[in-house]
Amino acid sequence: MMKKKIHYAYVMLAACCLVQGGTLGVIHNCRGIFYGPICRDLGVGLGSFTFYMLFFGLFSCIMLPFAGRVFHRVNIRRLLCGASVIFAGSVMLQATFQSLAAFYVAGAIQGLTGAYLLFYPVPVLLGNWFRKGRGAAIGFAAATSGLAGAIMSPIGAAMIASWGWRAASVALGLISLLMAAPASWLLYLRPEDRGTVPLGAEETCAAVPVTGISYEAAKKRAVYPVVIFLALLISFICGYYLQLASYGTAEGFTEAFGARMTALCMIGNVISKLFLGWYYDRAGIRRAMYLGLGVVVAGFSALLIRSSWWFSIGSLGAGFAMGMSCVMTPILVREVFGSRDYGRISSIVTISTTVGVPIATVTLGFLYDAVGSYRPGILMGIAVAAASMVLVEVVLRMGRSLRESAAWSAGGEAPPDSVKN
Repeated sequence: MMKKKIHYAYVMLAACCLVQGGTLGVIHNCRGIFYGPICRDLGVGLGSFTFYMLFFGLFSCIMLPFAGRVFHRVNIRRLLCGASVIFAGSVMLQATFQSLAAFYVAGAIQGLTGAYLLFYPVPVLLGNWFRKGRGAAIGFAAATSGLAGAIMSPIGAAMIASWGWRAASVALGLISLLMAAPASWLLYLRPEDRGTVPLGAEETCAAVPVTGISYEAAKKRAVYPVVIFLALLISFICGYYLQLASYGTAEGFTEAFGARMTALCMIGNVISKLFLGWYYDRAGIRRAMYLGLGVVVAGFSALLIRSSWWFSIGSLGAGFAMGMSCVMTPILVREVFGSRDYGRISSIVTISTTVGVPIATVTLGFLYDAVGSYRPGILMGIAVAAASMVLVEVVLRMGRSLRESAAWSAGGEAPPDSVKN
C-alpha cells in the first residue's frame, strides 16, 4: 500500500516558520536587549535611540501598500530571499555604526525589506494554502517568532555581556540569514502555482468560490477605518515588549533579569499564537479577541506590582499582545472583509500594525526620559488594551452588517463568525 503523500501546505508552514523565526524572532523580538548597551556606548538617550524604530515603521508603511501587488507579479521566492539577505546584512552592518544617523538609515532599510518578511508571508501565504485549520496554522507559524525570541533573548544578552553588542549584532544577523534565506525558496503564493489545492479543499468535490468584498468597496465602508484604528491600538500595546528589559533594570533588577522578562514575554508570545489560533477555530473570533486582550490587561496590571514574581507573570501576559497583533488581527480582517481582496485590504491594515510598535517604543522612551519612570506608560497600555476590547465589539457588529449587504459576493463558505460567536 502506498503511503499518503504529505500535502505541500505543511512544507509552506515549515518554511514560514523559519522565515518568521529568523526575522521577526531573532532580530525584531530581540532588539530590546541592545537598547541599554548601545545607548551607553554611543552616549545617547533612550528616546533618541529608539527613534530609529520610527524609521523602521515609516518605511514599512511606504512599502506595504505595494506589497500585495508585488507578491502577485514577481517570483516570491527570489523576492523574499533577496529581502532576507538585505535585512540580515543591515543588522550585521550595525556593528560598525558610530552615530544615530547610521541606525536611522538601517531602520529604514529594515522597514523596506521587513514589509515583505515580517508581516506578509504568514497571514497571506498560509491563508491561501490552508482551508482546514487556517487559524491553527497561522498561529503556529507566528508562534515561531516568539519561540525564537524566547531562545535568543537570553543567549543574545549573554553574547553582549561576553563579546559586546557589536559582535552580538553580527552573530544574530548571521543566524537570521541562515534561517530565512534558504526557507524562502520553498514558498509559493498559491496552491495553483504547485498544481494542487489548499489543504482541506480536497475533502469537497466542488471548488469553493472566494467570498468577500472588493478593496474598492471596502474603502467606502465605515468599518474600514475602524479596523485600521483597532489594528493600530493592538500593535501599540504589542510594542511594549521592546521596553521590558529596560523596565526591569529601571525598577532595580539586574540586566539578566531584564533579559529574562523579555524571554518570558516571548514565551507568552508563543503560547498566545498557538492557543488563540486553536481557540479561534473552535470558539470564533469574538471570544478569541476578548480572551487575548483580557490577558494583556491582566499582564500589564501585574507589571505595576514591584516583585520579581509579578514582573515575571506580567511579562508572560504582555506577550499575548503579539498574538493579538500577528494572529488575530489578520484573521479579523479576513472575517470582516472576506477573502476576495484580502491581500490588498490586509496590506493597508498592516500599515497601522507596523506604525503602532515604533510609536509605542518612541513614546515610552521619551516618557521615561521625561519622568524617570515606566509606570505611567504601563497605565497607558492598560487603557489602550481596554479601549481595544470596546472596538472589537464595534467592528464585529459592523462586519455582520457588511456580510449582509449587496457588496458581499454571493456563494461559498460562510465566514466563521456567522456561525460561531
